[in-house]
Amino acid sequence: MLKIKYENGAGTESIEYNSAADFVANQRLEIPDLEDYYKIVDVTLDGKPVELKDKTIIGLYKKFDDEDD
Repeated sequence: MLKIKYENGAGTESIEYNSAADFVANQRLEIPDLEDYYKIVDVTLDGKPVELKDKTIIGLYKKFDDEDD
């Protein structure tokens, strides 16, 4: 389970995906759940923290997309 806590300008929200692959697939949609520029407050995958250099949604997307290669 991928859990993302993020800031959307109006406050902090959270969203969950069954897997990192589900998150990546959703971000590839014409209208994804999350905007690329949202700042990530906290993210865990299967209960373990995910380390990010770029703490934005696009940074998280790039991390998982790069791991898929």
